[in-house]
This record gives sequence, C-alpha cells and structure tokens, in this order.
Amino acid sequence: MLSLCLPGRRGSGDHAIRCREEAYPASNNTFTLLGSSISIISALSMAGKTLRKCIILNILELTSTKQDIIDNLFSEYLHVLNTTLDKLPSARSSLELHHLTYSTIRESSFLPSDIVEEARKDVWAKRKTIKNGFKKCSIRLNKRWFRFVNTDRGNPCFKITYSPKKTVSIPVRLNAHWNRLNSFLAGGWMFDNISLLNGNRIAVILEKISLPAVNNRRYILGVDVGSSTLAAVTVYDTQERKVVKQLYLGQDMAERQNWYLERRAMLQHLTKKGSDKDNARKHLRKLKHDQSSFVNTRSGQVSKEIMKLAQEYEASVAIENLNLRAKKKINKSSGEKKINRKARKKINRIPFGKLRDYLKSNCEKSKTPLDMIDAYHTSKWCPYCGSVNPGHDRSNYALYTCKTCGITVNSDRKSSLAVAVKSLLERNINQALTKPDSFQISWRRPPVTVVGLFRPCPSEARLSCAVHDIKPADGMPRT
Repeated sequence: MLSLCLPGRRGSGDHAIRCREEAYPASNNTFTLLGSSISIISALSMAGKTLRKCIILNILELTSTKQDIIDNLFSEYLHVLNTTLDKLPSARSSLELHHLTYSTIRESSFLPSDIVEEARKDVWAKRKTIKNGFKKCSIRLNKRWFRFVNTDRGNPCFKITYSPKKTVSIPVRLNAHWNRLNSFLAGGWMFDNISLLNGNRIAVILEKISLPAVNNRRYILGVDVGSSTLAAVTVYDTQERKVVKQLYLGQDMAERQNWYLERRAMLQHLTKKGSDKDNARKHLRKLKHDQSSFVNTRSGQVSKEIMKLAQEYEASVAIENLNLRAKKKINKSSGEKKINRKARKKINRIPFGKLRDYLKSNCEKSKTPLDMIDAYHTSKWCPYCGSVNPGHDRSNYALYTCKTCGITVNSDRKSSLAVAVKSLLERNINQALTKPDSFQISWRRPPVTVVGLFRPCPSEARLSCAVHDIKPADGMPRT
C-alpha cells in the first residue's frame, strides 16, 4: 500500500492532491506510478483560474412605463428583504431562514425564485450589521434572468426578466464605460451576472478562465509584507544564485497609520465625554474615510513600484498566501499563541489583502507570473545554515538572530529572500516531481537544507521517497 502526496502550485489554480492508497503489482510499478503522477500534474497545469471584473454602466433615460416597472421591482425587492429580515431572529442558519420565508414570499411576490433567493442571501450576509431594516438595495441577476441584445437600430441594451414571462429592456449609454466593456468582451471575457443599482446604473460582472503560463523566468521578485515595512522586496537571480537588489517599500505607512490611530482615539474620547459630541462624530467619520483612502492609495502605489521593478528585470512575483487576522480569543488546542493588544492592532492594520489584490490585477494586465506561496516557516528559516528557529527578540523584532549559526540579519530582508527561494523550489518541484533536501542559494556558500520550508506530508512520505523506495519483483533495490 502506498500513499502519494503531490504538491500543487499555489496561485495558479492548482491544489495539492493526495492520491488514495492503492495496491500496485510488484513489477514495473515505479514507472506506472510516475507516469500517472505526471498525467495528474499535466492535467492540473491545464486547469486555469477564474478571473472576474466589475464594470459600472450608465443607462439612458427610461420611458415612464419602464421607469414604473423598475421602481416597482426595487420596491418589491425591498419588501422581500425586510420580510426576510423579520424572520431572521428565528433562524439559526441560512437554510432554516430559507424554509421560514421562501414559500410565503413566493405566494405573494411576483419576483422569480432566483431573485427571492438572492434577497435571502443578502439578508444573511448582513445579519450582523443591519439594524433598522433595508432602505436601499441592489438587485443581482444571474445569466438566467438577463440577456445582452441589440435593438433594430443597433443600440445595446439588457433584456431583464423581472417576473416569469415578463421582460423589460434597459438601454445602455454609449460612453467610456461602454467602450471598456466592449474591449473586455473582445478579449474573451464573458458575462457572469449583473446588478441593478440605484441612480440608473448597472454593475456588470465579467469572468474569464485564465490558463497558467509556464514560469521559467530567470529573476524572482520575493515580497514580504510586514507591519513596519509594507513590502520588503528581494530580486533573486536563479542562474547566478545571488541577490541582485533589495528594497523597502511603504515604510511611511506604519507612521501614518499610528497618526490616524492617535487622532481617532482622541475623537472617540470626545464623542463620549466632549462638549460637542456631534461635531466629534462628524470629524471621526471623516478621519476614518481619510485613513481608508490613504491605505488604498498607498497600497496601489507600492504595487505599481513592485510591478515596475518586475518589468525592469522581467521577473516573476512571489508573495505569501496569508490570511492575516489576529484574534483576541484563541484556540489553545490548535496550538495558537495569545497575542497582546498592541501586537493585534499592528497585525490587523496590515493591508495585505489590498496589496495582494492590486498585485493580482497588475500581474494579469502585464502577463507577469504571480506565485502565491505557502508562508510556512518563511520567517523562521535561516538562509545561511537552513535551520528553523524563532530567532526574533521581543525587544527588537526587526532583527533575526539564528540560534544555530549565530548570524544576525534583518527580518524583512531575510523573509523576502525566503519567499523568492521557496517560489523557485515550488517551481522545480512541479517540474521534477521531487522535493529537494538542500538548495544552493549562493555559489559562494555550501548548500543549505530546505526541508524546514515545507509542511510535513500527512503520510510522512514525500513523492521522491514514494517513487524511489518501491522495489522491483526480484526484491533488490534499483541502482
């Protein structure tokens, strides 16, 4: 019996696949197993990822009849939302909410079944934030309830089924947004769904299957995201085995975030004990908006700087696949460690998701490979001796001191190098089907072990061991 674990390449739509245990004949089983493994990975490499884009279109002024239909549609959808919301306290799950509301609403409402279900999903998604009922809404329609057609005069419009066997055509305004939609449709994008918005607008969601390209680029740009420095970048040359350049991007963000936090704390105090509480609340809302705008803008600027560097070296980009969220309550059984309040604030204000989304979008536009690698031990791995140890001191987390070889390096620079090296290792694993035990980062130093960079396989056996440990029919090991 043999358990085989194949590593999938992150960021390309592939996932790790674990083959079930099967019994193989004693003869020629090595080539059978390896051949089937190559077939599986070849199939995985052809599987793409689904990309989505949202485009807001303006519509032409509607006739009074069409406007009445749209107004009634929004009014009925709001009624369905609030009716479902009334039953929310009695439901313990989304499915239970469906059983409590669906039959009653379908008997009294002219809306199609899919739109009623979308209303129930909206209520369940906003169950923790909605308080006084829904005042505004957007109506999401899947491909079953709309068609994109041209009139006899050649004007584009969306033909919407707002009730069974009842349709209304909404003409689209021809402007820059329409030209942008046309350019995407010409590039192979297809309609996924649309949403009717307030203010005579339509949000169009397009989708496209993107096949991953083979990444054989010489340079790898490793990006490490942190609280003090938004992005520490290392440009690694895979042929010369050396670091070409290292940069710190977005160092001003931490200082600016601290300034916003201090101002917000002061205003929050004034909203409770100040003489002019209404004015304090007004400035607090404005400050929150300013902070959000700054984070969005700065994340986009850092992403553009990274892409400019990647295009300069014709490098692929590698970033950790993280879900950064520090929680107050932890699960001790899973090995989570308690984090103090100050550290939680630092972690939770890292805009990793925004930077990752900007990089994904920019890499897609410029056809630059983006690898989302596993963050396992990238901050604990020593690039000089290959050992894995927590070499950070609480008094100065910016430095990493290896407890095995004693080398002291900057944490962000070391982690960004580990990200680049791990991206190269995962690339080699996908091509060679084996996990290396060591890797030569620099030609001037001996190879270092890289076993600690990978999560241990649940079967406690890697693919290389699974293939080479199989014995032929004569019982003698192969040479």
